Amino acid sequence: MTAAAEDRRPRNCTFSRGDWAVLAACWHPVAYSSEVLAGKITPATLLDCRLIVYRTSEGVRAAADLCIHRGAALSRGWMEGDEVVCGYHGFRYRPDGSCTRVPAQPGVRVPSRICLQTYPATERFGLVWVLLAGSDPTLPLPAWPELEHAGLRRIPLPRQLWRTSASRHVENFNDVAHLSWLHADTFGNRDKPEVDAYEVRETPGCLHFRTPYEGKYMGDAGSAQSREPERIVYAFDLTLPFATRLAIEFEGPRRYYMFDAASPVSLRETAVFFQVALNYNGDVPDERIIESQERVLNEDRPMFESQHPEELPLDLAEEFHIRADRQSTHYRRALVKLGLGRDLSA
Repeated sequence: MTAAAEDRRPRNCTFSRGDWAVLAACWHPVAYSSEVLAGKITPATLLDCRLIVYRTSEGVRAAADLCIHRGAALSRGWMEGDEVVCGYHGFRYRPDGSCTRVPAQPGVRVPSRICLQTYPATERFGLVWVLLAGSDPTLPLPAWPELEHAGLRRIPLPRQLWRTSASRHVENFNDVAHLSWLHADTFGNRDKPEVDAYEVRETPGCLHFRTPYEGKYMGDAGSAQSREPERIVYAFDLTLPFATRLAIEFEGPRRYYMFDAASPVSLRETAVFFQVALNYNGDVPDERIIESQERVLNEDRPMFESQHPEELPLDLAEEFHIRADRQSTHYRRALVKLGLGRDLSA
C-alpha cells in the first residue's frame, strides 16, 4: 500500500493509518442499487469517508461528498443530466469528476484542479461497491451466484446501522454456538446446544465450513416454540474481509440462502446489507419473510452491540476460545494475514 493511499484518511478517522490503508484497498458496499436512482444523489459513509453515489448514462459513480471550491457537501446539491451540481455556488461536475462550469465566471476556462475526488464503483448482487484506494483491489468481490440465479427468489432487507465493528458483526454471523441461546424465540433449540466438531477449509481470501444443526425452523413467521426440531445443515462461505454467504440446506430440495455484507462506516459503526434467496414459500409475501428475518437480526443486535471492546481482538490471547470457535479463530488469523491489527484491530 502506498503512502499516498494511506494519506487519504479523512480528518478524525477512527481507524489507524495501517488498518485504513488495508481496508481501503478492498471493495465494500455502500448502497443498494435500488437506492441509487437516476437524477438522485445518494450520500454514504465508508471508513469515515463521506461519499456521494449517483447514476449516470455511463454507469454508477462514487465521489467524495465535497466541493473543492468552498468545502460544501455535494449531497446538498442535485443532478442535471449526467452532471452533479453543487447547491452552494452551482459548480457542475462530469461523471469523470472534472468541473464543466463556474457560474460566477462564465466564459472563463475552468482550471483542471477543480475536480471531484472520485473512486472506483461497481454494481453486483444488487449492491453498489466502492474501492477507496487505488484501482487494483486486494481481494475480489464475493462469489454469490444465487443472487444472480433466475430460478431463485431474492429479497433484500432494509439496510441497518449497527453500533459495532464490521469484524465483530461478521464473526458473530459465522458463529453457530449462539444459535440455541439468542434465537430461542425464533428457531434456536436450547435442548440441543452442542456444536459438532467441524473443519475450516481455507481458499484464497475465503473461509468455508459446514455443520449440522437441529433447529426449530420458524418458516416465514411465528414462534419456534410451536414447531418440531428439524435437522438442517449450515454451509458458511466467508469472503474477506466482511462478506458471508450462508446456505441453509433442509432435507429434500428446499434451500434458503443468506447474504450478509457488513460495511465499515467507522471503526465502531457498521452498515449491514442483508439479502436472502430461496426456492420455496412462493405464496408468502416478501413483507412476511422480511419481518421474520428481521426478528432474528433483532435478537442478535443488542448482544452484538453490548460486546466490549467493540473492535475484534485479533490477538487470540485477549479472549478465551472453545472448540466451537474454530471458524472465529481462523477468521482472526486471516485478518492478521491481510495486514490488520498492527496498530488497532479492525
